[in-house]
Amino acid sequence: MVKRPLLILVGLVATVLAIAGAILPGLPTTPFVLVALWAFARSSGILYSWLNRIPLLRHALVEAQRFEERRAIRMPIKLVAVSFSWGSVLMTWAATGLARPILLGVVAAAAMSATAFMLWVPTDRGD
Repeated sequence: MVKRPLLILVGLVATVLAIAGAILPGLPTTPFVLVALWAFARSSGILYSWLNRIPLLRHALVEAQRFEERRAIRMPIKLVAVSFSWGSVLMTWAATGLARPILLGVVAAAAMSATAFMLWVPTDRGD
């Protein structure tokens, strides 16, 4: 009984982050779309259909569908994700230096997580 509202909340938060990722450089889109699709598929067919119709997320939805079908991510997507992750670390360092070590640590930890995920997921070689 609590599971469905919790999944809807997770899906909505992931959708907001995916939309932000489609607009803001340095924030990924596809991983948040994957989480939102997963959550909505288990909680709300209406929200699942709504998510699939958001034009701003069209490219990420194509990549999410490819991931669902093949359980792999294309190399260009991996390179962009890792590049933007570590670019965010460099930009944070350039903007704050070592004056905000916690912020820099959090951004670096996120970049390490993104890199580990991209190494863990198989690379889609076919197109």
